[in-house]
Amino acid sequence: MFDRFRLTYRLRIDAEGVHVAVGKPPPRFLNAVQDIATLHGIDRGKIECKGAGRHARLRFSDDFPERGRQAIRNVWTPPTGPGSGGGMRASG
Repeated sequence: MFDRFRLTYRLRIDAEGVHVAVGKPPPRFLNAVQDIATLHGIDRGKIECKGAGRHARLRFSDDFPERGRQAIRNVWTPPTGPGSGGGMRASG
């Protein structure tokens, strides 16, 4: 199936910790995921950020524990896209 959203980054969680598989996630988010994984005892799963700007979404693997998903969504800040181009009033 064709996926219209491009992959921004992918995180892999295993017994050794959180690893970046693809892309470059924000360092603050990476640290928060590590803390949440430790706090909730999560030792497996994958997290993907797909899309860009306001259209970015987090996707979790099926084996990712349900108890950690909402905690990760709470610390995630979607990336901001470029601002509006402005109009006639904005430009002068």
